[in-house]
Amino acid sequence: RMIQELCPDGVEFRKLGEVAKCYSGATPKTSNREYWEGGTIPWMNSGEVNLGRVFSTQKFITPLGYNSCSTKMVPAHTVVVALAGQGKTRGTVAITEIELCTNQSLCAIEVNSDLLNSYFLWHYLRGQYNTLRRISSGDGTRGGLNQDMIRNFEIPVPPMEVQRKIVE
Repeated sequence: RMIQELCPDGVEFRKLGEVAKCYSGATPKTSNREYWEGGTIPWMNSGEVNLGRVFSTQKFITPLGYNSCSTKMVPAHTVVVALAGQGKTRGTVAITEIELCTNQSLCAIEVNSDLLNSYFLWHYLRGQYNTLRRISSGDGTRGGLNQDMIRNFEIPVPPMEVQRKIVE
């Protein structure tokens, strides 16, 4: 509603993949203690999206654990969406307040900061929870979101000054 008020002439909608980089992480083998014990790299699991804003993680991995799998470092102020979960988790959105890496059940959405304010995206996607849940339970999806669904999800992209005003 606020977007309509601030952009009376309408607003452009774009696919997330056109204005952001979307990727997921991975989990180092949990049975290998060298990947976890004494770890210093924050590692976010999908349940932590329920925090909304992620200032810390429950688990940490070691550099050896990081290098053992395809997880990636996610910059601070990146939006993350839970891809899986039959409970309330799937479709839940959070924003990172620290640099961290994630498991494979989370999709990080790293915005093109010239086009999109990450906090605007976070607020917008939080309001799209039911829509994300609905698209993730369609034919053949087995009740999960995937990176293609996130990349193809259309979002409004108002001018940056409007995005900042909405975030305020």
